Amino acid sequence: METTVLDDFPAWSIYIIAFVIVAGFLISLAVLIRSLRATNHRPNAPRGLPRFSWPSFFFLIGAALALWFVGTSMFDRFHAIAIASDRIELVYFWPRPQQVIQRSDLIEVKIDRAYRTCAELVLTRNKLFRSVNSKKCTVAQEILEKLSQHASIKMGSG
Repeated sequence: METTVLDDFPAWSIYIIAFVIVAGFLISLAVLIRSLRATNHRPNAPRGLPRFSWPSFFFLIGAALALWFVGTSMFDRFHAIAIASDRIELVYFWPRPQQVIQRSDLIEVKIDRAYRTCAELVLTRNKLFRSVNSKKCTVAQEILEKLSQHASIKMGSG
């Protein structure tokens, strides 16, 4: 079984970015909670809304959006595909396990082209699987050709 990697970057670099984003989110959350607790314990503080650190609030929102983006674009999409005669395996980053799809369950495999990148779309009877966006459109085209040699699966290029 031959595995083809679709990523432009090595896996360790994406894990480092994800770690930095999670750390930034947790630090900004801790600073925001600390500022809320500090205003509740001041005897001279005016009544009404608690005053908290606006910069840490905006940083928390930014880190949450970055966390969502990395989660959906990197950890929710497959990064490599292994093709065998009777099945294909979609390889994800940790913690998601590999997804094995039997050839009989495949309905369509196509390339989804964006501005300068492209992605593989694998459609089964139950689910749609997306790959990471990559500048390696020739690699995606090679995968499409390999799959078309083995089975009568609908192939397309978007």
